[in-house]
Amino acid sequence: MPTRPDWLDVVRHRVRGLRVPFLLIVQHHAIPSSARLAAPVSAPLPGDVDVLAPRVSIEGVLYRVRLLNMSAVPLTLIGETVTSVANERDAILGAIDVILRGYPVGHGRLA
Repeated sequence: MPTRPDWLDVVRHRVRGLRVPFLLIVQHHAIPSSARLAAPVSAPLPGDVDVLAPRVSIEGVLYRVRLLNMSAVPLTLIGETVTSVANERDAILGAIDVILRGYPVGHGRLA
């Protein structure tokens, strides 16, 4: 039976060619589907900015969530849950808001 990860869980994966150790589940677990919207989690890169690649700590190591690279991942390719980063919820939701609407909530006008 496929894994059923919760919202903001960090999971291992079996996606061929995806060279990151983890995925962050950004789709709420109450939404029924055979896939989950997920973002790659990788080591920090030069030029990373918090507003587009929030920081998360996994097993004591700093990583960045690559929200601009979100995609649907079949449940069959999602492995075990490593941890939850629900404590970083505000930074993650803020980054998603910037990506979708172009500004942080309360700091601009709706287009």
